[in-house]
Amino acid sequence: AAEIVTGALQDHDRAVVVGETTYGKGLVQRVLPLTGNTALALTTAFYYTPSGRSIQKSLKSGQLTVGLSHPEFKTDAGRTVVGGGGIQPDMVVEPSAVTRLQAALDASGAVTNFATDYTQKNKVPPDFQVTPALLDDFKVYASQRGIQPSVGEWIRDRDWVQSRLQQEILNQGLGVEKGDEVEARRDTVVRAALQKIG
Repeated sequence: AAEIVTGALQDHDRAVVVGETTYGKGLVQRVLPLTGNTALALTTAFYYTPSGRSIQKSLKSGQLTVGLSHPEFKTDAGRTVVGGGGIQPDMVVEPSAVTRLQAALDASGAVTNFATDYTQKNKVPPDFQVTPALLDDFKVYASQRGIQPSVGEWIRDRDWVQSRLQQEILNQGLGVEKGDEVEARRDTVVRAALQKIG
């Protein structure tokens, strides 16, 4: 549904789409049960945007990659937008690459577990900030769980760790919407969109 709404907003010049090209799944399918615990997914329709762009990436039988053909369409105000699979943004912004330390911390659950311990022992005020002392406590906590970044990794990812800790402690202490505010402030796509609208 998100691709349909995004395409409609873009076609009617009601939004500037920022980020990456969407996945490109715009099929309506009906599942028909068969014998032996099997089923057939029959495609019955495709989703199109108001300008006529197909949301579905088109692959011919036996084709493994999407071709580079992107037919052009016009928005209500005459801007050119392209079809051929997914909704292409007006402003391409790639998300930040995940570092080794970030992946290790998220996969291990260290940030979430530390936040759980913290919120069980401390009341979280609405203006909560991660102090240098709390960040040091987390570094020890992570180290005790086998996550020992190099000095260079810690320096590079320190701000991310601080922000991620703040997000998770706010999630658990005051609710997900408070943590989401922190996450949005570090999100490269959100920051680019805010800069675009002024």
